[in-house]
Amino acid sequence: MTARGLPCLLALLGAVGSSPTRVDAQETHVLVVVGLGGAAEYRDRFAAWAAELHETLTGRFGIPAANVVVLTERPEGLPGIARDRSNKESVQKALTDIAGRAAPDDRVLIVLVGHGTAQGDDASFNLPGPDLSAGDLAAALAGFPTQTVAVVHTGSASGGFVAPLSGPNRVIVAATRTARERDAPTFPGYFVEALGTDGADLDKDGQISLLEAFQYARREVARHYEEANELLTEHAVLDDNGDGEGTAEASAEAADGRLAGAFRLGAAAVAAAPQTDDPVLARLYEERRGIQERIDRLRASRDALPPEQYERDLEALLVELALKNREIRERESGR
Repeated sequence: MTARGLPCLLALLGAVGSSPTRVDAQETHVLVVVGLGGAAEYRDRFAAWAAELHETLTGRFGIPAANVVVLTERPEGLPGIARDRSNKESVQKALTDIAGRAAPDDRVLIVLVGHGTAQGDDASFNLPGPDLSAGDLAAALAGFPTQTVAVVHTGSASGGFVAPLSGPNRVIVAATRTARERDAPTFPGYFVEALGTDGADLDKDGQISLLEAFQYARREVARHYEEANELLTEHAVLDDNGDGEGTAEASAEAADGRLAGAFRLGAAAVAAAPQTDDPVLARLYEERRGIQERIDRLRASRDALPPEQYERDLEALLVELALKNREIRERESGR
C-alpha cells in the first residue's frame, strides 16, 4: 500500500459505513478420476482416497455434491459417490459437461488418483481401456478458456503432465518431478489428508489453499521417507506461472505459488465463519468472502498489472474489506 493510502484507509475506517454491495461468489467444479488399480491393495486404497476426498469437498468445503463428479474403476464399490466408470470416454464427457455449465470466473479442480506410465517424456494416466495421455487432457482443458483450472496428478510419472498442461490461469501439481519417477508415490495420501486437517492451514486463516495442501503433502512425504530411513524417490512439483517448469519450492513469494495460494476450495471461508441464524449476518459473511476472493485474484495477477494499478486496486479492496469487517462487528455487537 502506498504511503498516501494508509491514512486514507484509516480515515475511511473512522467514517460512517456505507451500504453493503452484493458480491457473487465463484463456484468450484471438481472432477476426481480414480484410475486402474491393478493389485487389490491399490484398488482399495485409491477408492478410499476418493471417498475421503468426496466427503471433504462436500462437507468441509461445502461444495455442492452436484459439482463433485467422481469416476472410478469400479463404481459399484462407491455407491452414492461414483457417477460412472473411469474410462477415457467418461473422463472426456465429464470435462465437456463441466465446461458447459461453468461460468467464466468459476474454478475447476481435477484430481487424478492412480498409476501413471511414460515412454520417454510422453506420460499417460492408466485407465480401464485406453489410457489418458497428457495430450488428451490438454485438449480437453481447451474448453476452459477463462476459468482457473487446477490439475493435481497424484500418480507415478505425473511430472510428464506439467509442461503439456501448463498455461495461463492453470495450477498444475504433480507427485513426481519427471515422467521417469515411476514408483508408486506416497504423495496422494498426504494431499488428501491436507485438505481434511487444520494442520495444513499454514497462515491460520481458516481455509486451505492448493498451495498449502501442496506444501503440507510435500513436507509429510519427506518426513515419511526420513522416518523409514529410505532414499526419497518422489519429488512433488507445482507450476502456476505458465512456464511449464514445476518447482518443489513453491510459495506465495516465489515464481510459482501465487495462483495456487489464491485457489481456495468451494465455500471454505463460509464454513469457517461463525454459524448464525441472522440472515443479515449470513449475507455480510458471504459478501466478506467475495471481497477476500477478489483480493486473492488480484494478488495472483500482480505480475500482469502495472505497479500503480495493482497498488490502487489493492488499496480499494482492502478499504472495502475493512468497512465490511466493521459492519459485521457492529451487527454482531447489536449496535
